[in-house]
Amino acid sequence: MKVSNIKREEEYSNIYVVTLVPNWFEKLFGVKEKTKRYKDTGSIYRFGGGNVYINEKGEKLGNGSKIGNVIDKWRNAF
Repeated sequence: MKVSNIKREEEYSNIYVVTLVPNWFEKLFGVKEKTKRYKDTGSIYRFGGGNVYINEKGEKLGNGSKIGNVIDKWRNAF
């Protein structure tokens, strides 16, 4: 799955909506496009930097996770 779109849920919220699109190999097996929501906790990892994000189930994304890195790059872009 690759990230195709990121947007904030509301203008000043800390919830991000991420759209994931399957690659060609996953499409062969019938994987569909998914939309997931992640919340920025406001904390920063001590080693490696990057913000701490949690998903809707309350599970914390690990330091250096693909989704976390993509959201951080999107936030820092101008």
